[in-house]
Amino acid sequence: MDLVERKGFLGRRHPWEVARAEFFLQLLTRRGLLDGCGDWLDVGSGDAWFGRQLRRILPREAELTCWDINYTPEDLASAGESGYESITLVAERPSGRFDRMLMLDVIEHVENDVEFVQSAVDDLLADGAMVLVSVPAYQALFSSHDKSLRHYRRYSPATCRRLLEQAGLLVLNDGGLFHSLLPVRVVQALGERVRPVKSLRGGIGEWPGGKIATKVLTRGLIMDGKVSLSLSSRGIALPGLSYWALCRFPGT
Repeated sequence: MDLVERKGFLGRRHPWEVARAEFFLQLLTRRGLLDGCGDWLDVGSGDAWFGRQLRRILPREAELTCWDINYTPEDLASAGESGYESITLVAERPSGRFDRMLMLDVIEHVENDVEFVQSAVDDLLADGAMVLVSVPAYQALFSSHDKSLRHYRRYSPATCRRLLEQAGLLVLNDGGLFHSLLPVRVVQALGERVRPVKSLRGGIGEWPGGKIATKVLTRGLIMDGKVSLSLSSRGIALPGLSYWALCRFPGT
């Protein structure tokens, strides 16, 4: 969850967030990236909920740093609380080089995304490091939802791949995610062109669904992710509301 969404958090994780975590953890597992020790960096980690899910299945010897420039002193002081053990929270740019880097739904928040990604690759990655990136897909779908989350843009798959490759990363595997939500967002974006939204709504922190609705939607979106994993393993990239890419940094 982005920190900007935390204010309205109702205590229930949005099905989108749960399904996204399930998808990326499965992807990392299938690629053997959760085996062995190493230094991990979660860039733009928000409230570090995904980091906690990752930490539970990483080897004990692995180190996980969650970096978000919006962490408050209170956030940093809470790093030793239950659920954050063996996770380092930092608000300042970390030092050292990392073997694994996550940039999940973060670069759309950065005005100069090219410079940001390039500096992360140049300054933070060890030779041979693996990088997992996700972004909201398709600029034509930019809506009030993006504005409320302070997004600068959305990305086509080709645009995001080009950005990553120009930064020196090799895209090994990529694809869409949340295929079933794509038509919903198309309708929303078209509707806002006819009737612009006057007030911005909150994000996933304000999920109001009850237990049954949450369970049903979560299961549906997890199945959506399984479809994406299956297709990507065959080299098929079906369009989705999000785009993801698994990359390797060959070194300088």
